[in-house]
Amino acid sequence: MAKWLNKNLFLLMLSRLLRSIAQASLTILVPIYLSKLGFSGVQIGLTFTLSVIVGILFSIGVGFFADKHGRKIVILVMTLINSISVLGFFLTTSYIPLMLFVSIGTIRGGGGGGAAGAAQQALIAESADSQFRNNVFGTFSFFGAIGSTIGYALTIILPYISNVFKDGWRDGYLFLMAIAFVIYISTFFITLFVQEDKNRPKRQNAFKLSWKLLGKFSLTNAVNGLGTGFFSGPILVYWFFVRYGAGVDLISVIYVLSNIARAISSISSARVAKFFGTVKTIVSVRAIGAIMLVFMALMPTFFLAGLFYLLRMFFVSAGIPLRQSFTMGQTKEEERASMAALSNLPQQITSSIGPTASGYFMDYSMMEAPIFIAAIFQFANAALYWYFFKKSD
Repeated sequence: MAKWLNKNLFLLMLSRLLRSIAQASLTILVPIYLSKLGFSGVQIGLTFTLSVIVGILFSIGVGFFADKHGRKIVILVMTLINSISVLGFFLTTSYIPLMLFVSIGTIRGGGGGGAAGAAQQALIAESADSQFRNNVFGTFSFFGAIGSTIGYALTIILPYISNVFKDGWRDGYLFLMAIAFVIYISTFFITLFVQEDKNRPKRQNAFKLSWKLLGKFSLTNAVNGLGTGFFSGPILVYWFFVRYGAGVDLISVIYVLSNIARAISSISSARVAKFFGTVKTIVSVRAIGAIMLVFMALMPTFFLAGLFYLLRMFFVSAGIPLRQSFTMGQTKEEERASMAALSNLPQQITSSIGPTASGYFMDYSMMEAPIFIAAIFQFANAALYWYFFKKSD
């Protein structure tokens, strides 16, 4: 057993695993489900753009509430909202209501948990010894990857489940969405047992913050968001579906394999950072990831494109827990949830541009354009991160 592991971290780790299962399965299911209902690429892209905007509003709330009043309550409320979002798919097939349900669930890929993830990061840092912070965040990212792998693997069985139901394809999707709902409810009850330090330093003034540090993180994240918005989880699923004609089962296989690579990379990230340095590792893997995107866009077959996506995930995933750990390490204890949430706001704002633009490009058969644009901004993000933090390792 790891010497840094305690009850709090175990419970947070378990909730991270379960939340990632639900989020990953919905990332695959929702865009193709909307497409099968007859919605266009622009409509689907607009839905996920709205999801990003709602996520921004949630993040603002987290930033000004969690550090002052409690991180645990934020996670509980956001988990309930996620549950309500999934229930919406059982109530309607109309575009506007579905758009609203998708948006409040902030279904757009990733295992960080959105606004809840910012509060969780602060709780993790609070519960961990600072000397083991990289190890802790690396292990949490590992379990997030394992959870995502399970979630993607669940969707592989979709065609077989759909054949069981007499009423056609929709019941198979709803069955897997029901599993996601049960997982969210389980996560809620697990989080109830997490202990929060009532005596920790708390922000007294909502507008007192390390603004210079926030500005550096915000600018790098804004550039990153300009890139990730063009190929965020659901949009990339739709890209594979439209460009190569790949179904849910094939896309899920690629996502399962890429998350196994992500898990291996995450659990090794602390050792790599110890050898090369945290900032150098973050910058290097982000730059390599941008190059992998270019190769992915140029591939003539789904298999080759999926292979380069897998390689990209392997490299980029090493930087994710290191970035989270680095942010927490640079931030005052009483500002951690605020810094995690507010520094990601620019990324969420700029990433809201990508989904609708990608849908437009794909509707007009400009399939490589979104991925090329994403690669340019991802490389720029790596350059900015090095400029700002090369002396902060």
